[in-house]
Amino acid sequence: MLELMQTTLLFEIEQRLVYRNGRWLVRTREIPELGPYDSRLEAVEGLYRHVAVCSGRLTRGEPGLARAFVQHSVARCQEPHCDICADLEALTPDAPRGQLKAAMPV
Repeated sequence: MLELMQTTLLFEIEQRLVYRNGRWLVRTREIPELGPYDSRLEAVEGLYRHVAVCSGRLTRGEPGLARAFVQHSVARCQEPHCDICADLEALTPDAPRGQLKAAMPV
């Protein structure tokens, strides 16, 4: 699991996610509605990416992991056993495990 997700405990993730008109948005302190995203998993990824950038954690971490996290997209990932996708899926509230990635359009 990425160090960012281990050390960044985001409270009330469910209350930060907004579903409107078939798309997901994320509420943050800096941006009232970040998105839109096609899936809840993409919204959670966007939230963690936003926190990583705003907190400066990406600049303090290993450059290769930071680059992989910033460039990663759960919507476009083709890796069958992707650690980043698995970590994000584990953090996604009320989501059926193992089905999110398969259900998303490529």
